[in-house]
Amino acid sequence: MALPIRVNFENPFIDIHTGRGQGSCTFANGFDCICSCAGIAHAQLLRMVLTLENSKKLPDKYKKALADKIQTVQAHIVDIPHDKATAIIHAQRQPERVFFLCEDITHPIIDYCRVIDIPHWAKENSMTSQQVSRLCACVQRHGIDSFKDLAPKAGEYLSQAHVLCDIVASIAFALSEAADTIPDEDTFINACKAAFTLSRRNSLGFGPSRNRHRKNTVAARKSRQENDDEESQKRYSDGDSISSNLLTKILMDISKDVYALLMEYKPQTKQFLQAVQATAILFCPDPDSHKLTWDVCFIPLFQTEICDDLRSKLNQDIITALEYGKTDIWDNGARAYW
Repeated sequence: MALPIRVNFENPFIDIHTGRGQGSCTFANGFDCICSCAGIAHAQLLRMVLTLENSKKLPDKYKKALADKIQTVQAHIVDIPHDKATAIIHAQRQPERVFFLCEDITHPIIDYCRVIDIPHWAKENSMTSQQVSRLCACVQRHGIDSFKDLAPKAGEYLSQAHVLCDIVASIAFALSEAADTIPDEDTFINACKAAFTLSRRNSLGFGPSRNRHRKNTVAARKSRQENDDEESQKRYSDGDSISSNLLTKILMDISKDVYALLMEYKPQTKQFLQAVQATAILFCPDPDSHKLTWDVCFIPLFQTEICDDLRSKLNQDIITALEYGKTDIWDNGARAYW
């Protein structure tokens, strides 16, 4: 049985497949998806609430799940353990101070950003809403077309391995590096490919790099590139495995479409970059365990007016920790020094 992901792009409500595997999906508790959808399902849902017209059409069960999620996010941001950051930042540790971005701090922050701040920002700006929606549609279209023949286990791997969000975050990196000069299409696509390759090579694989009870312990894990290579060697009886050619193809296809959109929105290059960054966050199953998404997409948005509401909920010590501790993301196991 091939991976059953179904999305109607003309009337884009989700027909979520039966979930398999285990993973972190921001809407897993509200739907029958257990994050083997490679991020497609919850990005599709968030995409739907970006426009007033579509949000009115949401079935009641989706509206309830969204309302429950918003309520949960608001409660978690209030309960965030500010004292942990404060105690560490003000501790006299010489010559360097170490801050570990633990998940009980980062999870509420990233959830608030993508469940409340990004949809609010998009709803307030019709151009932003259009850009994010079209970017999501591009990623979904190529993702579903490329993944439709995969075995269910391969689909489960796609989500855990942060494939789609790695592609979109790589595109955001290429755009941010281009600054005010828009490169030609081939140069742009090659830059996206280089960023993706580097991210796969440098990012470590599944699970937090530290045991929750021994935060100074960094587990030895393989890179995502090594995991990709191992996955490509697997043979399934109920569908295809993931090959490097498949990942390259979907990267190229999405990059080409994004470049076409970039040309269309050329006068709004900065705003378009923010839309790409937001799209990566929407697709990422767990942005605080994905270094490229965190550094290239979340932190830049966090520092803008888009996340004014979120920043108002945090004390200065946590904001300082996010600024100086941003390299301490689980997916590469590195400690943050400043």
